[in-house]
Amino acid sequence: MSETIEVFVNGHKTSLYRGMQVKHALIAFDQSLYFAALSGEIRVEDEHGFAVGLEGALSEGARLFTISLRG
Repeated sequence: MSETIEVFVNGHKTSLYRGMQVKHALIAFDQSLYFAALSGEIRVEDEHGFAVGLEGALSEGARLFTISLRG
């Protein structure tokens, strides 16, 4: 079993170590997305449109999307 997994943030592939969380995927892709999520400017959703928390677990091939909450 590989030590890393591939996840997708807004369609872009990112490699992370197993056991990392949604917040780590955001930071690896674009740290400003992590800060925007912390401040409530964006929401993170999975490929089915369900909101996911920053502490959420990731699995191989997970697809995350950031949704702007600004009007």
